[in-house]
Amino acid sequence: MSRKLAREWCFKILFAIDAGGNSFDEAMKITVNRPINDDIREFMVKEVNGVLEKKECIDGIIDEYCVDWKLERLNIADRNILRLAVYEIFFSDDIPLSVSINEAVEIAKKYGDEKSPKFINGVLGAIVRDREKLQHRFSI
Repeated sequence: MSRKLAREWCFKILFAIDAGGNSFDEAMKITVNRPINDDIREFMVKEVNGVLEKKECIDGIIDEYCVDWKLERLNIADRNILRLAVYEIFFSDDIPLSVSINEAVEIAKKYGDEKSPKFINGVLGAIVRDREKLQHRFSI
């Protein structure tokens, strides 16, 4: 199983937590429909828990780059795609920035609306361009 599929499941878990108020374990049961190996499970736990632990910082960054939109007004899919990608951009040094952006756009194509991929790509591109400034500003 690939990290690509694991990342998609991470998005679904975050979506279930955000939309349904599910716990991590509940969301995992809803989302993961097959046995997973320990490496993938570890990756997923790290990603989801990382987003949840850093959510205030992540949401602050996203809010700053969603011009004319408040984070809570974004559709739930876009909001959680962005959260996962921003977590990776700032807190997962082992994942190349381009991978985080490309995977987010692919998830947006599958789960967002017709405008989601372009929106996600634009927001993440702007965040990556300002990454160093944001690291200082948010003490990352």
